[in-house]
Amino acid sequence: MRLITSATTVAVLALATASLGACGSDDKTASSGGDYCQELKTDKAFFQSLNGGDPDLSKLDTVFDKMHSLAAAAPSDVSADWKTLDTAITTIEKALADAGVKVDDLAALQKGEVPDGVDVSKLAALGPKLQALGGSEVNDAAANIEKNAKSACGVDLSAS
Repeated sequence: MRLITSATTVAVLALATASLGACGSDDKTASSGGDYCQELKTDKAFFQSLNGGDPDLSKLDTVFDKMHSLAAAAPSDVSADWKTLDTAITTIEKALADAGVKVDDLAALQKGEVPDGVDVSKLAALGPKLQALGGSEVNDAAANIEKNAKSACGVDLSAS
């Protein structure tokens, strides 16, 4: 059970950080994407803070919110890619909610403790839902977003 829970939280955070985690930017002024580009730049420090072996799981709701916001703000040339990424995030969000898992529960779950109200059978079913995060469709979408962020916004998502 602990492996499933850890995999869930790490996969969600890995998806976020793989897409936005390194958000390095240069001084280039964004020539397109306006609010979207600014949002990418603004979220830089937040997503960088999730890198590492011990991310702050209390920020998971904020990860979800920021990813949804970026998806909503995405320009048309990457909106389909963001939709793919946002759908994967929403799948995990819904699976956690269906299992009765709240962000506050994640620390206990990582320790192998099952908080009251968590449906163990639904928690165990999270593993297959995580497969969507590692699929080529999500990876391709993330690569397209990364390429667009650099060319349109001057934000290098692959920089450390």
